[in-house]
Amino acid sequence: MDGMGYQPFEIPRNGAFLRGAVWGHGPRTVLASHGITANHHTFKPVAERLGPDYRVIAIDHRGRGGSRDISGPWGVQHHAEDLMVALDHFGIARADVLVGHSMGAFVSAVTAAHHHERIGATLFVDGGLPIIERIPWYVPVSLFLRLLLGPSMNRLDMRFASREAYLDYWRQHPSLQTEWSADIERYVMNDLIGTAPDLRSGTVKAAVIGDTRSMLNSTLVQDSLRLLRLPVRLLRAPRGILNAKPIYSDAHIERWAPQIAQFSSAMVDNVNHYTILMSPRGADAIAREIRALLEVSR
Repeated sequence: MDGMGYQPFEIPRNGAFLRGAVWGHGPRTVLASHGITANHHTFKPVAERLGPDYRVIAIDHRGRGGSRDISGPWGVQHHAEDLMVALDHFGIARADVLVGHSMGAFVSAVTAAHHHERIGATLFVDGGLPIIERIPWYVPVSLFLRLLLGPSMNRLDMRFASREAYLDYWRQHPSLQTEWSADIERYVMNDLIGTAPDLRSGTVKAAVIGDTRSMLNSTLVQDSLRLLRLPVRLLRAPRGILNAKPIYSDAHIERWAPQIAQFSSAMVDNVNHYTILMSPRGADAIAREIRALLEVSR
C-alpha cells in the first residue's frame, strides 16, 4: 500500500480470481475498465491526479493481468458482469463514473446500458464507438488485430530472454518511444510472466480474439450505445494506436453523436491512444473530465 492507499484485491470468479486494485478511499467511486491487452495499472496516473479523496476501482479483465487464469467465456458482456461483481464485492450500489479506455470503453457502453441503475455517468477514452461495422468474413480476426494493434498484438506470440528484452521491445513502440516513464514501465512489466529465458506476455490471446468478435461481429455494442440514457463523454486522441492517424475522425463522431442520447466529445491535444491515459497531460485531462462528470452524476 502506498500514499494513495493502493490496495490489491481478488474475488473468486469462474474457478479462478478476478483481480485488480483500489486507489484512494473517498466517498465518490470511479470504476475503471482497461484496454484489450492492458491491465489495471494503466489507471494509476489518473488515480493519482484524482487524489485520495476519490476511490478508483480498476479490475484486470479476465484473460489479462492478475485475472489471466479466468478461462472465459470471452466477450465484453462478461467483462460488464465482472465490473458488477467488483462493485458487489465492495458493497457499492452505484459507481458515480465508469471510465473505459479503448476496449474498456466498449465494455463501459454495454455495462451502462444493461446496468444503468448502477452507473452515474460514463467516460469513454479513445474507444466505445465502433470503428467498423463488421470484420469481413474472409479476414481472420487475428490478422485484423495484428494490423490494428501492431506490436501490442504481436508480442502475444513472442518469448523474451530477459525482463530488459521485454522492456526494450516496448520502448520501441511508435506510441511510447518518446513518452517512456516509470508509469508506463510499471504497466508493461505487470504483463510479463514466466522465468528467464522463457518470459512472455500474460495476456491470453484467445481472450483478445473472443472480445474482438463480441465488439465487432455482433450488434451488442451498437445496440447498447443507442440504449444509453445517462451522460456519455468521449475523450479522443489526435493520434492513434501506432502514433499515426486517429481512431476517430470528425465524420465518425458526427455519425454517432445523434444516436446517443446524452453524448459529447472533446479532443485532448498532443496525445496518442496510449498517452491519452498514461502521460501527465493525458491523465490531467481525464481527471478533469471525471470531476466534471461527478458533478452531473450527483
